[in-house]
Amino acid sequence: MADDELTRELEQMRSDMAALRADVAELAKALKTMGANKAESVKDTIEEEIRERRDALREKLDEARARGQEVKDGLEDRMETHPYTSLLTAFGVGFVLAKLMHLGERH
Repeated sequence: MADDELTRELEQMRSDMAALRADVAELAKALKTMGANKAESVKDTIEEEIRERRDALREKLDEARARGQEVKDGLEDRMETHPYTSLLTAFGVGFVLAKLMHLGERH
């Protein structure tokens, strides 16, 4: 009798262990799926942030180009309306730069 009871308990333990293994395997699968879903969600979030920052950078670049074009056009207009002043200014700036470079070579 004691042997029968011991055998039943061992069978019950084996059954419980098999169920536990199956539960652990299912839990591992669920965790893996959750991890994959979380990784995909993080990836999507990062990609969206990259897109937003790239768009913002493009906007700033376009603004800088437009501003540069405005400055260039303004300089061209100024040079056309005051050619001698522009020529003298360019000569003066070149002269000052040449002097500064010459002083730098002495030291």
